[in-house]
Parts: sequence; C-alpha cells; structure tokens
Amino acid sequence: MAETDYIGEVIESSTMEFTAESRELQSPPPFGSFVKIACKGQNTLQTNTVQVTNKPSSSEDEDDPFMNPFRRVAGTFGADYRTTVDHDHASVEPAEAPSPAIYAIVYQATTAPVDSSRRLRAYWKDEDQLAEEQPELSEWMLVTHFSAIIIGHTANGAIRQYLPPQPPKILSRVDRCTTDEVRLVTSKMDFLRALTNFSTAPTEEIIAASIREAFAARNGDYDFLVSAGKELANLLRDDYDCLQAIMRRVEP
Repeated sequence: MAETDYIGEVIESSTMEFTAESRELQSPPPFGSFVKIACKGQNTLQTNTVQVTNKPSSSEDEDDPFMNPFRRVAGTFGADYRTTVDHDHASVEPAEAPSPAIYAIVYQATTAPVDSSRRLRAYWKDEDQLAEEQPELSEWMLVTHFSAIIIGHTANGAIRQYLPPQPPKILSRVDRCTTDEVRLVTSKMDFLRALTNFSTAPTEEIIAASIREAFAARNGDYDFLVSAGKELANLLRDDYDCLQAIMRRVEP
C-alpha cells in the first residue's frame, strides 16, 4: 500500500480503541469496516500452521433455538467449515508472516467544527454553492473523526485476536485493511466476543456490520456465516432478542 493511501492519523489512543482524524472531510471509513495501524520494530517470526476441518454436531444444533434463525441465512448448520490454526496459540496464520499491525473495526464517525466551542450556523445553500462561496468550511472550519475498536494485532509473525500490549501511538497512520487481511483477522471468531463486550458501540449494529464486511471479503462464503452464527449463539445465549436483531441485519 502506497504511503499516500492512508486514511487517517491517530489523535487519541487507549488500550481498547482509538480515534483518528480522517484525511478526507466527511469521508471516513464505513461503519463496521476493518482498519489497521502499522507498527514498526516488531518481531515477525514465521510460525507453522495446519489446515483442519471442523464439523458441527447436527443433533445438538437442531435442538438449539438460537441456531434456527441462522438456518434461513446459511441454509444448514451441517456444512463443513475450515480454519487455519497455530498448534501453540490457536491463532490464524497466513502462508507468509503478516506485517506488524494493530487491527480494529470502525464503530463511529463524526464531522464537526474544529473549534468545538463554536456552533456551526446554517447557510441554506446546496453543496456546490457552499464549495464556491464558503471554501473555508472544508479548508479549516470542519474536521471529520472516526473511532475504532481494537480486535487484534500481529505478534511473532501471526495475527492474534486479543488486545496488543500497548495502545497505538499518537499520530500513527491508519489504513484500510485489504481483503486478505479482513479474511485473516476474522478467520477465528474471537473478534465477536470483543464486540459484544464493548459497551460504547451499538452492539447489534456493529456486530452485524462487521460480519457483513467479513462475509463480503469471502465472496459470500456461507460457511463463514455458519461459524459466526454458532459463536453468537454461544455469546448471546442469555440475550435472544439481541441475537435475533443481529441475524436480521446480517441476512443477505
């Protein structure tokens, strides 16, 4: 990815999330999209991987009421699904060690005056008129920010789906994840647990949006929906309404 392709810079950082200023006014990365922050100086040792096949238990799934709604989406919970795991760490591994990075999911974006003490007034003009008559709006009066939940990072040459030991550095550049990176960081379902435990974001909306994004990165692989549905059924077994709301938002 070229140096000029980055979409923002970190202006606020914590262990669980970060806020970045968008390079383009009113054009933040989409809600639920995957972004990354490159981390320099990390060790990226290669680790061995193995391909495994998991078959969900059909008798147990048929009796689970949490599974039934997802049958309409994925067709059947009897389908095989595959994931790549590390023997030692049970983590997803690509054929080539990924670059050091912190991975996150966008959950909020705002556009507001740079000077937060001043409220912007209405101009009652269309967009073209504003661009011509009030260019200062986009040049220095307004700014767009976006916030993202951290879901994983690179460690020892592998993507780990847990929080990094340190938060992102201030003024680090934020990039969009490639399709391959989205598939890698969502090949295990631990990112869903991070989202269900994050109280700041709208739970149903952010989980559904991230699943749709990962589903699209797999070119509509319904086996991924099967795995996501099973994980959500476990995580939200005490909140059936929330589970149903997510499934309705995920259904193609």
